[in-house]
Amino acid sequence: MAQEVSDGAAEVAASVDEAELAERIGVRAVTVIADLHDANDKDLEQLTIEAALSNVQTVMRGFGALESPSEAQVPKVTLNWVSVLAQRGITVAAIPRCYVIGLGICDAVLRDAIYRRQAPEEVKWQLASSASQYLFGYCEKASGELVDHYQRERELWVRGADSVRAELVLAILSGRPVDLHATSAALGYNLDRPHIAMIVWSDPRSPDNPPLQALKRAAAEIAHRLGGIELLVVPAGEAMVWAWTSGPAIGAHPPPHIDIDAPLMAAVGGLCHGLEGFVESHRQARDGRRTSRVFSQRAGTVAHHRDVALAALMTHDLSAARQFAKEELGELSSDTERSRRLRETLLVFFEENMSWVRTAERLGVHQNTVMYRVQQAKEILGCSFDGRRLELEVALRLANAGANLSPGGLASAGQPDWPVPQDGL
Repeated sequence: MAQEVSDGAAEVAASVDEAELAERIGVRAVTVIADLHDANDKDLEQLTIEAALSNVQTVMRGFGALESPSEAQVPKVTLNWVSVLAQRGITVAAIPRCYVIGLGICDAVLRDAIYRRQAPEEVKWQLASSASQYLFGYCEKASGELVDHYQRERELWVRGADSVRAELVLAILSGRPVDLHATSAALGYNLDRPHIAMIVWSDPRSPDNPPLQALKRAAAEIAHRLGGIELLVVPAGEAMVWAWTSGPAIGAHPPPHIDIDAPLMAAVGGLCHGLEGFVESHRQARDGRRTSRVFSQRAGTVAHHRDVALAALMTHDLSAARQFAKEELGELSSDTERSRRLRETLLVFFEENMSWVRTAERLGVHQNTVMYRVQQAKEILGCSFDGRRLELEVALRLANAGANLSPGGLASAGQPDWPVPQDGL
């Protein structure tokens, strides 16, 4: 029976949709834990889902191999999540509460997968018992280590030079009332001016891990290109900074092309005035960051709000965007080579105002090929383009994001394509 249990554990673990499970855990945690719930902060929700995914992967790997939970190491992504909680002053109690939520959901998913197997009842019972033991053991170990990590990070953060300014920035962004002049003096940055906000982060898909100073320098370089003189930069985790710049030369139409060195990426908000503008431009930069991730922009890209505003609006609710694309495109939304080819042709066809000649030139194919593909797409969609061109074009653009049109899929897409050591504490 030992071999049946061993084989069964591996098969059960492999059958779990880790991204979907992580999304359920992360969304549930952000919904029920008040400290994590901020309807305007999609970054924190996504970071929580990414931390959940790293734990789900660790649990499935450990349970699938019937290892002892004492051998598991807390994933680096989760350590980064805890560092963000510490920097934002979110209470340490959120950590064990997240693990209790994760334990309950994981246990239910594993038990369901176990009892759907064709196996003797004794084997199922043993698998369920092993799964519960592993989950409880892992949660006890991980949550205990993370609480210790949080306390160390919080102590370091409070003593650090950036902490006071970051706390003031968080107060402004959360909508708490602040004294404009006193806060400007404390920040060393005049809030009663037009600002452009920036976010600079390290591409999580990259093996390089630039130091915080590299992110700050990149923010200063972008500010210089924008014509900024004053600059405020605060850390927002181990691999991201938030920044604002102002100055008399800053305009509403920044340079069209700004690049930074990979593996860094950046998003730039619009020109907005005063304290409210400080918050609004930052929101726009956040939208740009999310859009860059959803559409898998290359490292070194700087996303401008004016260029991604529509895409940001379309992807504000990833699940709704995914459902819209699926309902609008039907079979054409499937992830097959044929569907991808037809979608690409149809999107270029719309962009070229339904010109067969210009579409063929852009795609580098014969005009007859374009006509054949467009006809195939029409047959699949079962509708005329005349009445639903706008809806179809939006759906085609969304379909380009593929699996990223869900928080769990986006978490998976942000992982590097090579093995990353599981750094312990």
